[in-house]
Amino acid sequence: MSPYWVLLFLGVLQGLTEFLPVSSSAHLAVFQHILGFKGDRIFFDVLLHFSTLLAVLVYFRKEIVRVFTDKRLLLMVVVASVPTGAIGLLLKDFVERLLYFPRLVALFLLITAFLVWMCDRLKGSQSLNDVGLKVPFIAGIFQGLAVIPGISRSGSTVFALLLCGLKREEAASFSFVISIPAVLGATFLELLKAPIAFKSAYIAPMVLAFLSGLLAIHLFVDFLKKRSFFVFSLYLVLFSLFVLVFG
Repeated sequence: MSPYWVLLFLGVLQGLTEFLPVSSSAHLAVFQHILGFKGDRIFFDVLLHFSTLLAVLVYFRKEIVRVFTDKRLLLMVVVASVPTGAIGLLLKDFVERLLYFPRLVALFLLITAFLVWMCDRLKGSQSLNDVGLKVPFIAGIFQGLAVIPGISRSGSTVFALLLCGLKREEAASFSFVISIPAVLGATFLELLKAPIAFKSAYIAPMVLAFLSGLLAIHLFVDFLKKRSFFVFSLYLVLFSLFVLVFG
């Protein structure tokens, strides 16, 4: 197993990058490569994603309660989950191989940079009550494609929802809510495959991923309300160039 400080660093990295539109899977793949991570990458990544899922459940608890008390909203979450699950299963083998090729991941980061840059140029005015089921279906497609390391889940789904006309704040909250069944499904499948791979050394990284995830959600929602996404787009371009040169 990798040194303990590497596990702790990756936990914080996952929490900070999961909700900011910079692709946590890309950052984990790149830094696991740089730091010489030893262990089951897929299983460890799933544990960290599960930790940040708990952050979503805590931060958006009111929105989640609303989903289960609003049949139409619950249907929208289900509709979004269908293409996400199908695409995720279809791309599973490709994604697992891609984790070991940082330069290819860097190319997908450039795609995310473009999507994030476009988010500032899309001005939606509709609420979830104003749109049909086509909108969550489209968001689900983008979320499914975000299993590819380098494609940010939050960045791509918010882009899709803004493109469909949703308000920025509603796009953010719905983006996080539809991540719940996706991450739960991925966690369940991975635990079925390796139910005894858990190590006590993973507990602290998971806690750090949860806490830093709460912070990242707050920052992301704040940016959606009143700030430009240009800083994220610029960061992604610079980070991808760094990986392409030194990866």
